[in-house]
Amino acid sequence: MPKEEMPAWMVCDGIISKMRDELLSQAVSVMHEQLEKKRISLEGQLPTLDEGASGQERDAFLLSQIIKEHKNIERQFGEYIEHAKVGHEDLARIEELQRFLLELRQIVMLSDYSKECEGWLAEAEKELKEEDPAKIMAKTMKKEGKRQELLDYVMKSKKFMKDGVFSEAERKIMDEALKITSGPI
Repeated sequence: MPKEEMPAWMVCDGIISKMRDELLSQAVSVMHEQLEKKRISLEGQLPTLDEGASGQERDAFLLSQIIKEHKNIERQFGEYIEHAKVGHEDLARIEELQRFLLELRQIVMLSDYSKECEGWLAEAEKELKEEDPAKIMAKTMKKEGKRQELLDYVMKSKKFMKDGVFSEAERKIMDEALKITSGPI
């Protein structure tokens, strides 16, 4: 089936799936950077994974643990920063912790956006009668402000642009969906 004949919901499915996969990939990439910089450390064994677990399963497990614990981490580091003495070494440590907290927030945001795409996919796939992919995206985006924020982020992301995640046609659909949501549908 040529692209021109592809149902609009399938076009949306492809775009949203790319967003989900790329956002998750970026979250894992930031997580790996933090592991390499020793800002995140792994202590002990990963209890739910056996020796044959793939790197992807390991990453998914670690990401879920970070997401689960991020509020505790932020609280503990925030308290440390608040009560730290203001010596030269302490300032360097505080700056390092603040950089880590920014990266932690980015991991959480990217992961949340990726999860948001799951529900978005399910809704877009129900729009079998609509023939305009931008209208499907806009209609299913209108229901929650987070999706508009997500799409806006993706469209402005230099990483998405640099990596060429979306074709020009896909970017036009996404841009049109954002324009539609700015006005009445």
